Amino acid sequence: MRRQRLFWFIFLLLVLPLPAFPFFLLDVAQGKGTSPNMIVTGPGQGYTESIPVIDIRDFGYQPRQLSGEAIDHFPLAGGSDPHNPYAVIHKTGATFLSPGATAHYEVSLANYESVTHTYRLTDTLPAQLTYIPDSATDLTYDPDSRTFTWQGELPPGHLDYVVEENSLSLPYLDLGDFGAANLCDDFIANSQECDDVTITFNLGVNSYTTNLYGEVLSQLTVSSNGLILADDRANTEPVETAVANPPGHNQWLPDTAVPDFVLAGLWRDVDLTDSGRWHVAIISGLVQGHDIFYAQWHDAPYANAPDLTARHAIAVVLNGEAPTSSADAATGSAPNMAGHVFFIYDNISDPAQTVAQGYTIGIEDKSGVRGVTYAYAPCCGDPQPPQGYPPPPGTTLHLQPVLFGAAHVYRRTFSYAAIVDGRVPETIVNTAVAHSSSDNPALAAVWSTHYLYVRRQIFLPFLTAAEVASSNEVASSNEVASSNEVASSNEDEMASSNEVAP
Repeated sequence: MRRQRLFWFIFLLLVLPLPAFPFFLLDVAQGKGTSPNMIVTGPGQGYTESIPVIDIRDFGYQPRQLSGEAIDHFPLAGGSDPHNPYAVIHKTGATFLSPGATAHYEVSLANYESVTHTYRLTDTLPAQLTYIPDSATDLTYDPDSRTFTWQGELPPGHLDYVVEENSLSLPYLDLGDFGAANLCDDFIANSQECDDVTITFNLGVNSYTTNLYGEVLSQLTVSSNGLILADDRANTEPVETAVANPPGHNQWLPDTAVPDFVLAGLWRDVDLTDSGRWHVAIISGLVQGHDIFYAQWHDAPYANAPDLTARHAIAVVLNGEAPTSSADAATGSAPNMAGHVFFIYDNISDPAQTVAQGYTIGIEDKSGVRGVTYAYAPCCGDPQPPQGYPPPPGTTLHLQPVLFGAAHVYRRTFSYAAIVDGRVPETIVNTAVAHSSSDNPALAAVWSTHYLYVRRQIFLPFLTAAEVASSNEVASSNEVASSNEVASSNEDEMASSNEVAP
């Protein structure tokens, strides 16, 4: 089969005129896009584990270097999710130690919510570790249960988002040009309208996650109405579930009314049944060091005004670094941008009429308490006055996580030391657990696991440059001395033979 494909490829290369050949290659590249293999789970609802992956470097794009610095983030060693800088708990320590060595552990506990919470921290030593007396700081140790404990209050760090125009714009990508399928096709094929519909994309199946407001998410639900719902049910409910589409009635954010966990790139009442299209893909090569979950609405019309359209996209930074060059890794040129989001705007056909119809641009957390509205116009008689204006073409908005309560003592760090009694080769698994008064189940019970690998530490001696040079000089002098001795002996032999000759 491969030989047949190679034969036809060479045949077309020889037969097709030269100007037509690049277009032939482009058509092949676009043909890589496949249907998302969506499962229709209900009226206007879908679920899929198949997400097209597009490396736009294959199409001549170069990755954008963006700043990922956020206020008061801390090192990412250890922990259940080292890619989440806003995890409530982090446990750190050495990765490799020999038997008999001293292991030093630190447990960091933080409150990133907007109110004070009470926490109870527990950390039980495994059998392969022996506590060093008086080494614990701010922890009470019970030798009978081999458990460290602490209980107390932490004031809020208040993790929230700032929405601001990004100085370096990201390109609006029409994913249809790269072969991504129109998400309406599956609904229309099932005799449904593409109006008020959602599709839930399982990122975890593809080893991706993202996080918003400190919560790690393995599913994202995309709505035809121009927004993404951060669906965190993948860890608690069976797969093949989907979220009902939010109404076209846009809201001021934050709002405790449903929907919650909202990324509103351009939330409007959209009907894509007869015109417009929407696409989703994972994009490599757009942002340096990270892959992107990219949702795009192309010429999406208002439900009651088909001529009023918009082109926009939401780019969610995925956790974990994308493949980068060794030079990037050496220079650290790919900053951690966990929790960052971008709204990208290509064209809004009539901004004034968009204001008249109503829209929302903003973000909201899971409880509808934290969030920010960047631009808004009320729909359907809402009393909230309008704010801002629809962005002009070429605008990129950066949604960046920020700690507004960073001056508070919202975090405490605990430490202790223990002797390694494990054997080689053995892995010591050590977990710290914390429970809090948070109303959010995902934050009320948290844990962080550290893995210590017991290995023999072998240190090979090495020579410094001066020692190497010195040894080379000694070797060189020895070789010269040896050669001189050989030459001298040869001369003596020749002299002796000359004497005997007469």
